[in-house]
Amino acid sequence: MSITALIFEIPTGAFADLFGRKKTMIIASFLSVIAITLLALSTNFYMLVIFAVIFAFKNTLNSGTEEAFFYDSLKKLGREKDYKKILGRMEVLVQVGSFIGAIAGGFMASYFLRLPFLLTIPITVFELILVFFLTEPSYKKEKHKDIFKHSYGSLRLFIKNRQLLLLTLFGVFSFGIGESLFHLNQIFFDFVDLPISQFGIAFALISILSMFGAFSSHFVSEKIGDKQTLILSYLLKGLMVITATIFLGYVGVFLLVLRDLFGGLSSPVMGNLLNREIESKNRSTVLSINNLMKNLGYIVFAPFIGYLADIYNISTAFRIAGILSVVFVIILFFIKNKDT
Repeated sequence: MSITALIFEIPTGAFADLFGRKKTMIIASFLSVIAITLLALSTNFYMLVIFAVIFAFKNTLNSGTEEAFFYDSLKKLGREKDYKKILGRMEVLVQVGSFIGAIAGGFMASYFLRLPFLLTIPITVFELILVFFLTEPSYKKEKHKDIFKHSYGSLRLFIKNRQLLLLTLFGVFSFGIGESLFHLNQIFFDFVDLPISQFGIAFALISILSMFGAFSSHFVSEKIGDKQTLILSYLLKGLMVITATIFLGYVGVFLLVLRDLFGGLSSPVMGNLLNREIESKNRSTVLSINNLMKNLGYIVFAPFIGYLADIYNISTAFRIAGILSVVFVIILFFIKNKDT
């Protein structure tokens, strides 16, 4: 999946810019139906491999495209200042859906393992139908239809924009470390002897706190500024990880879970600052470049933090990751503060 994402991330963003984001989202939704159907009906390893490739390609089509569609829709309505507020509310809905889905999926899987996947098929079909009813905001497209030319042009614009470079550079470190730690949470919970029966409660709290952070993002950033919100959020995220490795036990688990409050708080603000730097005609491609760089960060930091856990222990690995997270916040002091 990672290889597919790396190869197609930028070209699919260029395809969306040149040929239309609605068309791209329709293709992605159609591929989602195919992928989930393959997963639900899979009987061998090869079907799972085909599912993984199709699903990864679908994700690259949506990566940058959905966000560009959303931002330019607000821009067309003259409401781009509401981006953080609306994105925060959308994140609440996503987390609620994830929360309900996790609980319901667990019960269904205990009854029949394929049932959650089988019931996801009609949901993806419904999603495909909904996309047809979306109205794509108009924007000035390039006259040519050369995907590689557009990708190269967008990359040049990206490199020349200091703000984009700084935000993306920081994203490489913050996403790389943050995503790695998220996937190692269960190992940390086990290390501090949290009963496995309480793992679900911890992850439910992560969803709730992330939801609250995203919902509060607009209010907080309007009060103290976008730049200040990012600096405060990421500093506290790093400090929560460090202190979690000091206290351990239930306190450590709570502190580790609490970091997702600040993750939810920072996400809409980061998206707002990125999108304000990008022209509509290049938006999907530039956002895809940003997403590609973040994923490269994960590819680098995931094995690094895992290696630290192997040679020391998971607590020490988390502590080092937390310290690095705090250090990399220095990058944010050099960005421009573009408050709305």
